[in-house]
Amino acid sequence: MEFLETSFGHLAYKKHGSGKNIQLLFHGFGQNMKAYDPFLTLRKENDCYLVFDMFYHGQSSWTSVNQKLTKEIWRDIITLLMEKEKFEKFHLVGYSMGGKFCLVTYELFPCLVKSMILLAPDGIKTGFWYNMATFPGFLNRLFKHVVFHPRRFFRTIDLLESLGLLQNSLIKFVKSQMKTRTMRAQVYFTWNVFKPLQPDLGQIIKMIRLNHTPISLFTGTFDKMVTTENLNRFSSKIPHISLHELESGHSTLIRDTANFLSSKK
Repeated sequence: MEFLETSFGHLAYKKHGSGKNIQLLFHGFGQNMKAYDPFLTLRKENDCYLVFDMFYHGQSSWTSVNQKLTKEIWRDIITLLMEKEKFEKFHLVGYSMGGKFCLVTYELFPCLVKSMILLAPDGIKTGFWYNMATFPGFLNRLFKHVVFHPRRFFRTIDLLESLGLLQNSLIKFVKSQMKTRTMRAQVYFTWNVFKPLQPDLGQIIKMIRLNHTPISLFTGTFDKMVTTENLNRFSSKIPHISLHELESGHSTLIRDTANFLSSKK
């Protein structure tokens, strides 16, 4: 285990391999670096995978919920990482929330990114939970109340489920991520600290097209959280993008993508 020490917190990561072909892998909400274990079999001799625990996940920590993670701070963090590990150009791999980190990293370092693999990425079509966390004033306080006093919220969820007004997959996801106080705190702190980190999709699309950066986008047929249709406005503007819709749900997409890529080796 390695730690990148910054004035904002420490970022835990693990190195797999010692090659010069650097790949940065960012996991989704509620996961840790082990989520990418299926990808390790894809590593070639010249590859070095740096697999992270994102802040508020795994062994990583953030100093204060009052300090937001801005693009400027993320630029400094990636720059520190490049200095510590002595690399310049790199590949990006991101799943769900980690996809948003990939997009922002690309926005900040477009000429240094050699390729990008996005798996059901957040940050392209904003979801309900992100919106709740970024509402201003009293609505943000309402979100905090929901997270730390969830009984009425779960009763409402159950009612909406019984009326058929919410998809079962969404209900399952929400309940799985908020079933304990610790998990609910992770939801609140993560979304509040990360909320300034929104990718400029227009600029990203422009630079991908200009640099002809190889980009692959993976979605799951049974994924109701991030769908192929929701990402179409983004993907349709990149003529050379490689699109793959797998027979997968949201939670199994990393494993299924690794299996797909392995079959193409």
